[in-house]
Amino acid sequence: MSTRIRNVVFCTVIAVFGMDAGAAVPAYRPQNPQTVLLHLGDAGGQLEQWRRSARDPQSLAGYVRALIKTAGRTGDERYYGYAEQALRTQAAPNDLELQLLQAQLLQHRHQFAAAESELSALLDRDPHDRAARLMRAQVRLHLKQPDAAMRDCVALMPVVDIATATTCIAQARAALGDLTHAYALVTATLRSPSPDAVRASWSSGVAAELAARLGDNAAAERWFNAANRLDPESHFARVSYADWLLWQGDNRRALQIANNGKSIADRTRAVLAARSANSDAARTLQLLWREASARGERDHLRDLARFHWFVLRDARGAHAIALDNFRNHREGEDALLLAQTARATKDRAALMQVFRWQQDSRYRDVRLDHLLRALA
Repeated sequence: MSTRIRNVVFCTVIAVFGMDAGAAVPAYRPQNPQTVLLHLGDAGGQLEQWRRSARDPQSLAGYVRALIKTAGRTGDERYYGYAEQALRTQAAPNDLELQLLQAQLLQHRHQFAAAESELSALLDRDPHDRAARLMRAQVRLHLKQPDAAMRDCVALMPVVDIATATTCIAQARAALGDLTHAYALVTATLRSPSPDAVRASWSSGVAAELAARLGDNAAAERWFNAANRLDPESHFARVSYADWLLWQGDNRRALQIANNGKSIADRTRAVLAARSANSDAARTLQLLWREASARGERDHLRDLARFHWFVLRDARGAHAIALDNFRNHREGEDALLLAQTARATKDRAALMQVFRWQQDSRYRDVRLDHLLRALA
């Protein structure tokens, strides 16, 4: 992979990182390949031009990369589906850049073990691929392998800017249970100029998450706002900010932030903030969730539980869904949601599940600690 292509791919990887990747939605694949899934917006002409010219690995990679970038900016899962289809039907299996893009799609779909395997194979062939190294560090964090993630982060230090390497190391330290020093690391690097706004937004988002877990709400507000302001097109920065405002009970501002986007995730936060089950948007979401459940999908359960909790004020319904969600999705947000509903419904067994997960994963969050005090 040439240096120029490495730089483009590396920036694309940074651009689509969230503080938490969030729930991936399985790509919709119609039986009829002629089915129109969506009409592309402003970028549609350029994407279509790239699609028609994607006959060799380099042009195919440019097309897939543009789809992934558009998906990351808009939160529209269908672009990820187009990217998967393009790689599945045309990919050259030995091309390093296409292999990296395939790993990125696996990561987005939360197929972390498969993504880690793909990235390890790629790094065996090209140990200097910094985009693959950074992505594998992120994947290993999701796989609860903080020591391995730390090794990847440290290996990045000679080949990337200090902000990227330090933010990566801070994430790994937090995953090892050292929140205080992790937060100090990432905030220290944010005092220096960043190579670009996208990377500064990513680092600010990491700082915001760590501040929230440390219980410093004023700092969390400042960093979430900075992440959103630095990269206002970032779907992940916007959704993470809206989520935090919802947990703070600041529904008015959460609604303002969510209304700046148009994705299903944005619309979900807007419905949660509006607290009305009878709006057209709320009814549409409930229909989408029922259809997803009928297809046997589970990636929507966190949002469905939050709808019962925030909007319907149905603690028992929210708890049942949160418990189901926690069986397969065990990120910090899932644990917080289950602990909150378990405490409200006095389900000690569910609180014990969260406690054991916290101990096993070394996950530290003062909000979770507060909720688990009911076990004392």
